[in-house]
Amino acid sequence: MNEVIHIVSKEKDYWKKEEVEKDRMYEDTLELTGEKRQEILGFGGCFNELGWDALQKTKEEVREGFLKELYGAEGCAFNMGRVPIGANDFSLEWYSCDDTDGDYELKDFNVERDKKYTVPFIRAAQKYCPDLTLFASPWSPPAWMKTKKVYNFGRIRMEEPVLDAYARYFVKFVEAYKELGIPVTMVHVQNEPMADQKFPSCLWHGSDMRDFIKGYLGPAFEKSGLDTQIWLGTINGPFSDFRSGFGAPYEEFYDQFANTILSDKDARKYLTGVGVQWGGKHQLEQIEASFPEMHIMQTESECGDGRNEWEQAEYIYFLMWYFFRHGAERYTYWNMALSEGGVSSWGWSQNSLATIKEETGELILQPEFYLMKHFSHFIKPGARLLDTKGHWTSNAMVFENPDGQLVITVMNSMHHDRAFSFCHKERSFSAVIGAHSLHTFVV
Repeated sequence: MNEVIHIVSKEKDYWKKEEVEKDRMYEDTLELTGEKRQEILGFGGCFNELGWDALQKTKEEVREGFLKELYGAEGCAFNMGRVPIGANDFSLEWYSCDDTDGDYELKDFNVERDKKYTVPFIRAAQKYCPDLTLFASPWSPPAWMKTKKVYNFGRIRMEEPVLDAYARYFVKFVEAYKELGIPVTMVHVQNEPMADQKFPSCLWHGSDMRDFIKGYLGPAFEKSGLDTQIWLGTINGPFSDFRSGFGAPYEEFYDQFANTILSDKDARKYLTGVGVQWGGKHQLEQIEASFPEMHIMQTESECGDGRNEWEQAEYIYFLMWYFFRHGAERYTYWNMALSEGGVSSWGWSQNSLATIKEETGELILQPEFYLMKHFSHFIKPGARLLDTKGHWTSNAMVFENPDGQLVITVMNSMHHDRAFSFCHKERSFSAVIGAHSLHTFVV
C-alpha cells in the first residue's frame, strides 16, 4: 500500500515561480481551467449493527481511539453518516420499527432496538463531531406492508392505508431520533429500489415512488412541521446495458425511474436532492444535466469482497472521481468497522475501514481508511471542486478550501512511475508519482 501526503509551501522551492508555459508543453501536467464546480459538504460512513458489535470486541481505549480518528478534527474529520430505518444487510437480525401486523395507526412503533446498537454508535461519533449530519433510509418496510410478508424480496402494497401508514412511519422515526437528541437531516425513500435481494429489500416502480412521494410522504412531512429533507434515493441501477444477456430491466433506466419522479412537479417540489450508489451512476449524468437544482450525494461506496486489498482502494478512488465530477457534494463509505472477514448476516464478505480480530480485539486500519482520510481530512466543508485540464485530469482532483488552500489528490494505478506537474497561474511544482500510489498535495 502506498499513500503519501505532501505540504507544498510557497516559501519553499517545491512550489516554484518559473517558466510555467514551458512546463505546460509536457504531457505530464495538470492545470486549472478557472471553472469552479459544486461545493463539497462532507464525508462519512454507515452506522451498522455489525460494525458496533465488532467494536465491542476491542478495548475501550482502542474503540475510542478509532472513533476519534474517524470523527475527530485531527483524523478523518467525518461530519456525516447514514442510519438504517429498521434492519439492513449488516444488522444482526431482521426487524422493523413496527412488526405488529396491521398496525396502521402505528401504536407499536418504537426504536428500542436502535438504542442497543445504532444509537450508541452514533452518540460515540457525536462526541467528536457534535454537528454530525445524518441521513436515514429503510431497506424494507415492515413486512406486513409488503406484497410478500418477508423482509427480503417483494414490493410495497400500493394501497391507501399502507401508504398513509408508511409515510407516518418515516415521520415517527425522525421524531423518535429527535427525542433522543439525534437530528436526522435527510430521509431517502428506499435503499436500492431496484434490488430484489436475499437481504432486507423492497422493489419500487418509478411511478409508484412518484405517487408515494407526492401523495403521502411529502404531505406527511409538511404536516409534521419537521425540517427534514426528502431525497430521491438511493438509486442503484441500471446495473448494465439494456438487453445484454444479464442486462438491466427496462424500468430501471432514466426515463422509467428517476425522470418519471423528477419530471413530476408535484413530486419534485418535496425533493431536495438525489442519492445515488452502485449502478445508479449510469443515470447520474442525465440527472445532473436535466435537474441542476437537485443536490447530489453518493450514498454507499461499493463494498468489495472482504479482502481489503489495495487494488480495491485504487478502484474506489476512481469511483470517487466519477461521483465528484458528476456533482456529488457528499461521499458515504459503507461499513466503517467489521470483524475480520467482514461477513454480512446473509453471507457476503465486504470491505471496511477497519477490521477487528475477534480473538485478540486488535483493530487494523485497512487501505480504504487511508483513501478516505486523503480526502476527508484535507477537504473542508464548503470546499469547491475545481475543473482541470491536462493528461492527468482522469487521475487527479483539485479542491479549493474556503480559505483558498488547494488540495490536490493524485492516483497512479499503473504499473510504472509517472512524472507529474501541477501548474497554476505563474507557479508550478513537479513530482514523481510512484506506481500504485496515492498522493495528496496541500498548497
